[in-house]
Amino acid sequence: MKTLGVSMIVKNEAECIEACLRSLAGADEIVICDTGSEDNTVELCKKYTDKVYTDYTWKDDFAEARNHSLDKCTTDYVFIIDADEVLTDSIQSIK
Repeated sequence: MKTLGVSMIVKNEAECIEACLRSLAGADEIVICDTGSEDNTVELCKKYTDKVYTDYTWKDDFAEARNHSLDKCTTDYVFIIDADEVLTDSIQSIK
């Protein structure tokens, strides 16, 4: 069976990140690339995944940040979502 992961780039998303991450329960992998949060986004994300990366320096280039996050993914397929979005169906339904 193919594996499905999630990739996100985030910055200062503490107000909404947990709802998003809860909606992704059952994903084989969640990879988060933080681009310089000054709130507790990183700490909240670490409650849901150990693949939280803070090694990217923001260069005003969303594509570069997205590619940095995708480079960290190890699954067969990757679902991309923004921190202020919530998946309304099971992640398993995407597989």
